[in-house]
Formats: sequence, C-alpha cells, structure tokens
Amino acid sequence: MTINVAVITVSDRSYSGEREDRSGKLLSEIVEQKLGNVLAYEVIPDEIEMIKREIL
Repeated sequence: MTINVAVITVSDRSYSGEREDRSGKLLSEIVEQKLGNVLAYEVIPDEIEMIKREIL
C-alpha cells in the first residue's frame, strides 16, 4: 500500500535557519523508502496562525 503525506516541521530555530531540520528530513526519507510519497515538506515557525494555515 502506498500513502501520500505532507511533512510539516514546527520549529522557530529551523525556520530561521539557526538549526537544520533533521527530524522532518528523516521522516521524509523513511516515508519515501518504505511507505509512499512526500507530496509536501515545510518548515514553519511555532506560531499558531501559521500552523493553522498549513494544516487546514
């Protein structure tokens, strides 16, 4: 079975470029190797309105 997913990392530091988003990249790799397709990958800051916009 193949699934399609979107990976959204919520991190102020990764969003600003201060830190690399390792967890989102790792999850994307695992999905693509084992489960299916990553249709979208985003890093966003920890701000409620931006989170709402991304998931709705």
